[in-house]
Amino acid sequence: MNTSLKSVPYSTPSKHDFQSAFASKHDFETTLTILRDGISSHDMWVIHEINPQMLLERGGFQILPARQILYFHPRYVTRILAEDPSALAEIPLKLLVLKMPDDTTTVLCSTVESLLGRYPQLSEMAKELSIISKSLMKLVI
Repeated sequence: MNTSLKSVPYSTPSKHDFQSAFASKHDFETTLTILRDGISSHDMWVIHEINPQMLLERGGFQILPARQILYFHPRYVTRILAEDPSALAEIPLKLLVLKMPDDTTTVLCSTVESLLGRYPQLSEMAKELSIISKSLMKLVI
């Protein structure tokens, strides 16, 4: 890492009912690989992967490795459009993978219920996606 960058101190992630947070039993890169493969195995698509470490470096800051994996599938988008298009603002789903200062890897994500559970017409879809989301978490804990 560039030594002219301003190092960002980390605090401990807070815990919320609307979010799942857990420590991976794998290193950062292995966790990413397992999550990407798990998304594909559930017939979901990795829509995009954001590299906050690179973005912050452009802004003059240094952080440990971090990635945001955005995932979803068009078959759910068609259902949302048919039931309640306003829920499109809640997707795609996202996993945040952070390497922590103690060399552990933390994975965070919003619960599907907190995103789509507010839309009564989408309760069945929220249950389906929640099962997938929880299954992804189990791959790395």
